[in-house]
Amino acid sequence: MKTEDTEFAITPCQITYKGKELPLGKPLDAWIQLLGTYSRHTGRGYVWDSLGIAINDWEANHEYVKELYIFFVNLDSKVGQAGKLQFAWQRKSFEFIEKDYQSIKEPMSEELKKRIIGRIEPKEKYIYPFTPYTQTVNLQGAPVKSGMSLNEVNKERSKIKGLEKMGYWDNDGDWSWDSGSTTIKTGEFREQKDHSSICPKQDYWYYITLRYSEGELEYLKVEYLSKENEK
Repeated sequence: MKTEDTEFAITPCQITYKGKELPLGKPLDAWIQLLGTYSRHTGRGYVWDSLGIAINDWEANHEYVKELYIFFVNLDSKVGQAGKLQFAWQRKSFEFIEKDYQSIKEPMSEELKKRIIGRIEPKEKYIYPFTPYTQTVNLQGAPVKSGMSLNEVNKERSKIKGLEKMGYWDNDGDWSWDSGSTTIKTGEFREQKDHSSICPKQDYWYYITLRYSEGELEYLKVEYLSKENEK
């Protein structure tokens, strides 16, 4: 697919939005200049609710923006309501709790409803945009969009010569080594090869991962990496 066919076009060497290069590796002000003022600031990052994206600079001591997230689901999604999203683990919606409760007991009392609702953190505190991203992303020439399974993503990637499949990145600390797996339902998935030697004309590159939660595409993350810091 062509770069101009989508809003986002992403490779390990470049990322653009509507034809303009996104300022990963630069301070927050550069993002505001390009996208306008962010909607919210949470403990994890800055959120543009209407665009379906978020960024963070806290991992770079607020000196520059290190990560971009394109969210394909949010707290209102099925996995979000069930408390299965990475940054809102166990944050279940009242509707999910009530349905689960009624499946094993009688209807909730009004007093119990109030107690449960009072314990649920408001959506504003989480990094998930109120409106998830619904358009197609051009990832290294292959499409990625909401609702695509990992198999569908890799099927599209297989059509492009030299493009590696996205496989599981094993960093869970257990005794099994599952890196490269395409059957795991929850975790981050990436190309397995090392990209640090590419992009010879620049001193940085972009580390790209897809996050799946319970088999649902949660987000696409792009991380800015300096080659100097990676040595």
